[in-house]
Amino acid sequence: MKFRPGHTKRFWWIAAGLLVAAELFVYLRTIPEKLQWAKEPVLTLDLPEGNDGGGPYTFIEQPERLGGAVEQLSYAEGRCGVFVPRADGKNPTRALDFFYFEYDPGNSRFIHDVFGHVPEACMSASGAVLKQEHPARSITVAGRSLKVLVLEFVSPVSSQPMWVFRLTWLPEGTPYDPYQIAYLMRQEKFLIGLLGQPKPPARVLLAGGIGYKTLDEAWESYERLLVSRLRVVAPEDAPKAQ
Repeated sequence: MKFRPGHTKRFWWIAAGLLVAAELFVYLRTIPEKLQWAKEPVLTLDLPEGNDGGGPYTFIEQPERLGGAVEQLSYAEGRCGVFVPRADGKNPTRALDFFYFEYDPGNSRFIHDVFGHVPEACMSASGAVLKQEHPARSITVAGRSLKVLVLEFVSPVSSQPMWVFRLTWLPEGTPYDPYQIAYLMRQEKFLIGLLGQPKPPARVLLAGGIGYKTLDEAWESYERLLVSRLRVVAPEDAPKAQ
C-alpha cells in the first residue's frame, strides 16, 4: 500500500498530534498528586558545602558518576560523592561512597525506578559477587524508624569486603513496602496505569563502604557521615542538588 505525498504528510501530523496529546495527558494526570503531596514533609540529605566531611574525613562530590544514572532513571534530583580519610588519617584506604536520588510525586516510572534498580543487579554487573545478605538494621530520622538493608559483596579484583547499605524512603501511609521487588509488583503496575494508584515522593540512598575490617566499622561511618545528615523538611525547604 502506497501513500500519496499529501496523505503521508497528514499521517505524520496526526501521529505528532497523538504523541503531544499523550504527553499532555500524562502531565495533567500528575498535577493532582503533586498538589496532594505539596505540603507533606519529605526526607532530604544535607551534604557539606565544601570538602569538609566532618572529623577525619574529606568529602568529594562526583557528579560525573551520575552520567549513567541519568540515562536509566527519571529522578528529579541526584547527588553522588565519596567520603575519604584526610591525608593524615590512620586509614587512608577506607572510603564511603554513595548515590542519592529524589523522586517527585506523580512520577510515571515510580515502580520501575524506585523498586527496580537494586544493588544486587548493579553490583553483579560490575563483577562483584554477593557474599551475604545481613539482617536489616534500623535508623531513626525525625522520630521515625527506617529500615536499612545490609549487603556484603566481594570485589572481583580484591578479597576486601564491600558493605552496601540501601535505604528507600516513602511517606508514611503509602500502600507500598519500600523494599518490594519491581518484577513482582504486577498488580501495583496495573493499578497505577488504570486507576492512577498513588505515586508518592520517594528517596533512595545507596552507600558502599570499602576498606573496613568489619560490618560494625562500616556501619559506624555510614551513621556518622550520612545518616546524621538526613532530616525531614517541608518540600519548599528541601535543598536542591547543585
